[in-house]
Amino acid sequence: MLEDFDRIVEEDKGGFLTRLAALPHSYAGPDGVQPGPYALEAFGEAKAMSGILSSWVDRGDVGRSTQFVLAGGLAGDNLEPLVEAAVSEGANVVVVGDAGDDANYVVPLDSLSLYSYFHYLGYATGHGAAVREVDDAMQLMCDRLRPEEPTDVNPAKMLAWTLWNRVPLLLTSRQSSALQPLVQQVFARVGKSLAIPAGDHPLLVVAGAFEGRHALGDDVVGLVLGEGDRELEVVGEMLETRIAQLEQMDGDVLLGIRLQDRVANFMLTWYLSLWVAAYLALLHHHDPGNDDLYLSAAGAVEGRMHPLRRSGDR
Repeated sequence: MLEDFDRIVEEDKGGFLTRLAALPHSYAGPDGVQPGPYALEAFGEAKAMSGILSSWVDRGDVGRSTQFVLAGGLAGDNLEPLVEAAVSEGANVVVVGDAGDDANYVVPLDSLSLYSYFHYLGYATGHGAAVREVDDAMQLMCDRLRPEEPTDVNPAKMLAWTLWNRVPLLLTSRQSSALQPLVQQVFARVGKSLAIPAGDHPLLVVAGAFEGRHALGDDVVGLVLGEGDRELEVVGEMLETRIAQLEQMDGDVLLGIRLQDRVANFMLTWYLSLWVAAYLALLHHHDPGNDDLYLSAAGAVEGRMHPLRRSGDR
């Protein structure tokens, strides 16, 4: 199915792959630097950024410096008190996300919103050079992963076929564990598929997870994200006899693309996972860009009767 470009276009009803290909260099928001040090609180779809940006943003109390608040939905009644408390402590509060007129910069709820959060925070914390490198690397990745490229030279399509009708077990080193919730969210929201994170120390999980029911491993693919370490090597050795197969989803391994900054490489893994998830959704005959169920449910959580704001960036 992934070899038929016309069929891909037909199944991709919302044009998600077109949006994904257009993502590199598309950020047009603020690029100014905010005063440090920095703290970060995030909600909903932006929550994964807390772990991803840990080396750029100190998440402790910043007193009279800058408190970033990422309003990615599902905040309930927590957003306003958080902002008020930070203001009362003298912080420079910057709200980014789906917060309407209360946002310093509006980022609509969307499965690609992390791109905007990353760029805003990258520039705001003085990491503009790394942000620009990520855009350049994403463009190189896109040229290799776009739907026009046949499966035998398209690592995202090949990996999607590997994961089809199987359950990915997400594996990382402790230093890269922030990738697990990030990729899990992508596979669910875009790929319409379940992925299971193994946690900060995957050895604690895999050593006993398949002992009770060995047959479960027949439907599991271990998916290694990011750079490895000795613990991950041992995990891989154990899984060789317990699961269907072990694969890597890493820009360096699959495409020969790696940057110096850890946060930058996390974002490249996120972008790669979007391509894999999109092709996986198409293999299951689902539109990867259909987000209606989540947005409707998120609106119910927030007490909104209509679709959440999706335009009008400020």
